[in-house]
Amino acid sequence: MVEFALLLPVFLIVLFLVIDFGVGISRWIIITNAAREAARVGAVGASYTQIKDTAYDRSAGILAAGDPDSSVTVTYADGPDTNSTLRDRGDSVTVHASHNYNLITPLGVFLSITFDAITFNACSDMRLELTVSDTGGDGVGGCN
Repeated sequence: MVEFALLLPVFLIVLFLVIDFGVGISRWIIITNAAREAARVGAVGASYTQIKDTAYDRSAGILAAGDPDSSVTVTYADGPDTNSTLRDRGDSVTVHASHNYNLITPLGVFLSITFDAITFNACSDMRLELTVSDTGGDGVGGCN
C-alpha cells in the first residue's frame, strides 16, 4: 500500500501530461489546417468575410468569432509583380489563426505551473490566383 501511495502522484503526472499533450497537438493541427484552408479559399478570390468564415468553419469549433481565446486575421501583401496594386494576381493572402489552449487536466496543481494557457499560432500564406475586389482585411503583412 505504501508503494501505491508513492507511485500514484508520478503515475497521475505522466497520465495528465499525455492527455494534455495529445489534446494540445490535436488542436494545433486543427487550427493549422483551418488557416491553410482559409488561405486557399482566399487565393481563389474569396472575400475577406468568406476567408474568416472558412477558418471558423474548418476549426471544429476551436476558433470562434468573438471568442477572446481565439483570433483569425487576414492580410494581403503586394507580390513580385510589375505594379504596386494590392490584391491582384501574384500578390499574397495570409491567414493567421491563434488559439489559447487551456490545460484540461489539473496538471498545474501537481507541478505548480505558473501559466494557465498555451498559445498556439498557425499562419498560411498563398499567392492570389484571381484578383480580389473586396477591400476588407486586417492590414498588410505576411507570416512572421
